[in-house]
Amino acid sequence: MTAPYNGNSADSRLNKVRLAKVRFLIGDTNQEESFLSNQEIEFFLNEEKSDNMAAAKAGEALVSKLIALNENEKAEQLRKTCEELRDRAQRSASPGEI
Repeated sequence: MTAPYNGNSADSRLNKVRLAKVRFLIGDTNQEESFLSNQEIEFFLNEEKSDNMAAAKAGEALVSKLIALNENEKAEQLRKTCEELRDRAQRSASPGEI
């Protein structure tokens, strides 16, 4: 489920940057052993206006995978990161707040 190509290379670069940003925010940066596929992350990016909220949701999906692998300490750490990302996204969506 990749984003449709519209012929605009600037859009393609922006999508790659946003995808890389989400991967960085949730710590899924190992190219050889990524937990989430690009298509999974693109799904969250397409569903959310905010990169931070997309990262929070992608991170929550990754938490489930980590728990299944018995990586509970990593899962708990990522869960806290997801809460911070969600809070950051909500603050930036609230006009007039600092």
